[in-house]
Order: sequence, then C-alpha cells, then structure tokens
Amino acid sequence: MWLCMGSLRAQLIGFNDLDTVKVFKSMNEALQQPQDVIRLDLSKQKLSEFPNALFTFSKLQELKLNKCRITTVPDEFDRLPLLQILEIQHNELEVFPMSILKLTHLRELDLADNIIELIPDKIDELTSLETLALWDNPITYYPERLTEMHQLKVLDLLNNAMSRDTQERLKGGLPKCKIIMSPPCACMDGEEE
Repeated sequence: MWLCMGSLRAQLIGFNDLDTVKVFKSMNEALQQPQDVIRLDLSKQKLSEFPNALFTFSKLQELKLNKCRITTVPDEFDRLPLLQILEIQHNELEVFPMSILKLTHLRELDLADNIIELIPDKIDELTSLETLALWDNPITYYPERLTEMHQLKVLDLLNNAMSRDTQERLKGGLPKCKIIMSPPCACMDGEEE
C-alpha cells in the first residue's frame, strides 16, 4: 500500500515483513539518514522526555522506547501515519496518550508497566490494533468500547486489579481474543469514571 504524504510517497511495509528491515538504535545515526528510518529502537537510553525529532521520520513504522524515563507523549502522532508497532513500556506514563488514537495502521501497542489509570473511551478508534499490552498498570477504568475491538487477538492486562464482573464483561465481549489477566480482586473498577 502506498500513502501519499505531500511530495513524499511512502510504502506501508507488510506487517510480517517489518522484521526484515534494518533497526536504527541511535538517534544520531537515524538523524543522518531520516529517509531510511522505518524501525527505531531507543530503548534503555535513559531519555527523560519524548524526543520530538522522531516526528521527522515520516516513514517510521516501528518505534520502541522501552525502559526510558518518559512521563508524557506529545500530541503529534499524526505525523507518523505509517506506525504499526509502538512500545513505550517500563516508563512513567501516567496518562494513556490520546494522540496514539490517530494511528490508523497501529497493530501492536505496548504501554505495559507504566502508571496509567484509565483506558480512553475512544480506544476502539484503533481499528487495526491486534495486540494491546497494558499489564502492570493501576488501571481502574475499562470502557465498554474496549469490548467492541473484535480485531484484537491479544489483550494483556496481567497484574492489573480487576473485579470478576469486569473480567467476565471483557471475556464475553471479546470471545476470540486471548485475554491475559490475574485472578479477580474484590475491588471497584468498571466502565464508568
């Protein structure tokens, strides 16, 4: 699939072929060849903030920022329209980044081991999403629209406090999805904030 972005034409690489493309592991190296950056892994680089220079990589389709110290994500993800894989796990995100909902080609989203409390109501806008990992977050809100994401294959909510009712609602709404959860707790969570 070709996407026209101004005078630039960029190709969306088949999801199964992404792992054959070179992974850039340094921002300096990536900035020297921005037109070639399709996969970028800046994990464990002790970034204290989200590097805005990432938005210059218009062909970016896989981004990993694991084990950094990122607390917020900017609202400019529409500048990365080809992104298919996004991992920002083991960070300090307190809020689910709403700008991610603009990523229409996103197939894998991993925000595990952060301090996110709410899954946004509009989570179902991620219509291509197949894997959602939110394990080890203090989530207290699981919107009903999460159960409408029938394209989901894996939903990882391990180590998140969740009542039996919420677990049953998610299982019932996503019967074809592999849902990974800890045993239910006698806690208050649910659909409404």
